[in-house]
Amino acid sequence: MTGVNGVETLDFRPSLQQTMIITGMAEETAGQISRVEIVLGPEQGGPPAHIHPGQREIYTVEEGELTVILDRNTRTVPAGESIEIPPGSVHAFSNPSGQAVHFTADHLPALRFEEYIRLVHRTVQGRKATLPVIMRIVRIESSFPETILAPPGPPRLIGKTLSGLGRL
Repeated sequence: MTGVNGVETLDFRPSLQQTMIITGMAEETAGQISRVEIVLGPEQGGPPAHIHPGQREIYTVEEGELTVILDRNTRTVPAGESIEIPPGSVHAFSNPSGQAVHFTADHLPALRFEEYIRLVHRTVQGRKATLPVIMRIVRIESSFPETILAPPGPPRLIGKTLSGLGRL
């Protein structure tokens, strides 16, 4: 739902216990930064490992603790701290704790991240994460190669296969 000044709230339930607020910063900064505020529910996984080939990403935790996997190293980021994900790095995040985590994710530059996340939201809105829904998400990802990619090797091969099936 789009609100004032380009602020938009995306609720990914029931597929994912996650709410994301697109802050409108990409428009305000002429595409230099996309900022989203994320609330990830307790004991909730995040997206599978992925790469932003042309973007730096910075997670800043406001409340709770965020678990981040960056190039096979796991780090817990507590409230008040940040972690930077360099372009091209394989990463994922999750919340294994019993409390929700609230954090911001900045993508520098914005590229088409907000367009991508809106399409993913439309695909999952009101749906559970079934195989057909996941296949559609992979298909969407294949349309944004400058913004998001699966890691090289088997994950990328599986993604390409599912992307083709997602067209059906």
